[in-house]
Amino acid sequence: MERWREVFIGEIPKGVYQMQMVNGEKQGLTIELSSANVCVMLKFGMVQAVRMLDEGIVQNDLYSDAAVKEYKDNNFTNVIYEVQQGEFAKQISKISGEYGRILRLKHYVVITQNYNLDIVTEWEPTIEVTHRKYHD
Repeated sequence: MERWREVFIGEIPKGVYQMQMVNGEKQGLTIELSSANVCVMLKFGMVQAVRMLDEGIVQNDLYSDAAVKEYKDNNFTNVIYEVQQGEFAKQISKISGEYGRILRLKHYVVITQNYNLDIVTEWEPTIEVTHRKYHD
């Protein structure tokens, strides 16, 4: 059964974020979350799989309703969640000939105002938060 849990609680300030994603062989996966007051960089490095979907199409049948109900009811106040026994990670493990089990892959979901981003990786991301300063 799929289970979600909030991770990195308190490290990413609450806000409405726009997302910019860059993924490549040199830097791996970097996600920039921008709001009026904060810029958050999530640096995952090399990842095994990424799935990005418009949030409008993923509210039904993609994730277990029981797993996300609590977070959905609270409007996903956290930005990043770790998913255990999720279908996407299972699919990646199956495709890889179960190599994913050897690597002990983690499955994260990053949820923003417009996108849901599933990430399957060996590593935890590095999180950098920059507060914007305004001058009158």
